[in-house]
Amino acid sequence: MSATDDKNLEKGLAFAFIAALISGISVFANGIAVKLADATVYTFAKNIGALLFLAAIVFALKEWKSFRSLSRRQWLSLIAIGILGGSVPFAMFFYGLKLEGAAVSSFIFRSLFVFAGVFGYLLLKEKPEAKDTIAALAILAGNAFLVSGEAVFGLGQLLVLGATMLWALEYTISRKVMADIEPKVVMVSRMFFGAMVLFGFLLATGSVAALLSVASDPSMILWLAITSLLLTGFMMSWYSSLKSVPVMKAASILALGGIVTAALEFAFLGKSPSGNGAIGLLLISAGAVAMVGIGYFVRALEGILIDARRALFGYDPDG
Repeated sequence: MSATDDKNLEKGLAFAFIAALISGISVFANGIAVKLADATVYTFAKNIGALLFLAAIVFALKEWKSFRSLSRRQWLSLIAIGILGGSVPFAMFFYGLKLEGAAVSSFIFRSLFVFAGVFGYLLLKEKPEAKDTIAALAILAGNAFLVSGEAVFGLGQLLVLGATMLWALEYTISRKVMADIEPKVVMVSRMFFGAMVLFGFLLATGSVAALLSVASDPSMILWLAITSLLLTGFMMSWYSSLKSVPVMKAASILALGGIVTAALEFAFLGKSPSGNGAIGLLLISAGAVAMVGIGYFVRALEGILIDARRALFGYDPDG
C-alpha cells in the first residue's frame, strides 16, 4: 500500500468512526421520534429533509455540475442505489419492526457487516484477512449478547433480514460507483430516487393525509429537523468513508454506534445495560478495534481530534 493509499485509508476510517457516532445518536433520536407518527410517513419526511440539506450543500459547493457529465450507465447505477438503499429497505425495515420479535430483528440489522463482507467479496473482490474474520465473529457474538426477550423468527424478521441485505448490497454498489462519481452526487441521488419510490408507496397506501398531518405538527417539524440533520451528517461521513475503506471494515466500525446509543439511553432514560449487554458491548468494541487494527484505530482518532480542534479554534493548538 502506497503512502497516499495509507493516508486515504486513515482518513476513511476517521469518517467511519464519525458515522458510527452519528448513527448511535440517530438511533436514539429516531427511536423517540418515530413513535409520534406513522413509520413510513416519518421516514419519507425525514429523508426529504436530508435530501434538501444535501442538495443545498451540493449547490453551495457548485458540485451540481457533476450531474451533467454522468453517462446513461452511471444514471442507472444511481437509480439502483436509490431503490436498493433509499426506499424499499426503509419500508421493509420499519414494517418489520412493528411485528413481534424486535430483539431478534435488531440482532439481524446489527449483523449488516456480515452481508457487506459477502457482497464486498463477490462484487469488489475484497477478501477479508484472517483477523477480520475473527473480529467479525467477536462482533457477531457481541450482538447476540445484546438480544433480550423471546427469540422468534417470523415475517417481521424476514422483512428486516431483507432490508439489511439490501442495504449491504447498496453500500457495496455505492463503493464501486464512487470510483468514478463523487460521494455527494451518490448521496443526493440515493435520497432523491429513494424519496420518489417512498412517495409512490405512500400514494398506494393512502398515507398522504398522514404526511400532511405530520407537516402541520410543530413538534414533529422540530424532530424532523433534528433527525434530518443527523441523517445528512451520517451520509456525508459514511459515504466519504466507503470511498476509501473496504465495505466490511467500514460496516464493522458502524457497530460501535450501539455503544453510543446505549450510553444515551443510560444518560437520558436511566436504562442501564444488563450483564449480558455489557459483555456484548465489550465484544463489539474489541471486535471493531481488531478489525481496524490498533495502529489505524489510534491514528484515525487522532485525525478526528485534530479536525475537531481546527473546527473549534481555526487551527491545531498543538501544531
